[in-house]
Amino acid sequence: MRRYALVLALLCTLLPRAAWAEETLRITIGEWPPFISAGQPGNGVLPRLISEVFASQGVTVEYGFFPWKRSYEEVRRGRWHASAVWGKTPERERDCWFSEVLYSDEVVLFYNKARPLHWDGSLEQAGQRLRGLRIGLPLGSAKSPVLAEAERLGWVSYEIGGDEMTNLRKLAAGRIDALDIVKGSATYLINRRLSPRERDSLASTAPLQRWDYHLIFSRQREENLHYLELFDHGLAELRRNGRYAAIWSEFYGAAQHP
Repeated sequence: MRRYALVLALLCTLLPRAAWAEETLRITIGEWPPFISAGQPGNGVLPRLISEVFASQGVTVEYGFFPWKRSYEEVRRGRWHASAVWGKTPERERDCWFSEVLYSDEVVLFYNKARPLHWDGSLEQAGQRLRGLRIGLPLGSAKSPVLAEAERLGWVSYEIGGDEMTNLRKLAAGRIDALDIVKGSATYLINRRLSPRERDSLASTAPLQRWDYHLIFSRQREENLHYLELFDHGLAELRRNGRYAAIWSEFYGAAQHP
């Protein structure tokens, strides 16, 4: 009898772990070519990385595509576990826990060559070089900190709306003066989606900063601390064993991940 009781106690101890391992983690994402897209294998390189990280920890991932603003809202309210990928802001950190860095890119200011910009990225020069500019920002994106401060001082104004492609076309048409955006996705869209005339009309400043992207987990779900720990551990493993670099090398071809 004592043997059966011992087996039962052991099963009760193990069951919660099995439940964790078999549970599906639900992650919201949005279109962000070339890194996230429903038209790419595995929904793009970033979801592919995330899936491999969690698979190494025994967790299955389900993705849901939404507009970026809704993608964030679904996680903020705890209706989905997590969302990929986001840069840190004070507001987001109040709502979510952030993973270790999954991807980094350079923030630049794209402009129309009809109104060239010569700016070193400093706040001191912003008052002289950027005054009066209308800067586009895709809906759901964060403002570059120095440009957010320039806006607060009344030197520039933001027009927020649409996606990256919409804003690039607005910039090429002269409907906005500049676009606050990361270089990787913008360069891809300019080279692949814009017409030669639109492409030739655009240029960018030197990088303003590097922007780190993370998987974010809703603070409304206590189990997310467990998943956050699993993800960070699995991501470190993929970096150590070379799989992280291999996925990026495959994505970029012969080029290495920046």
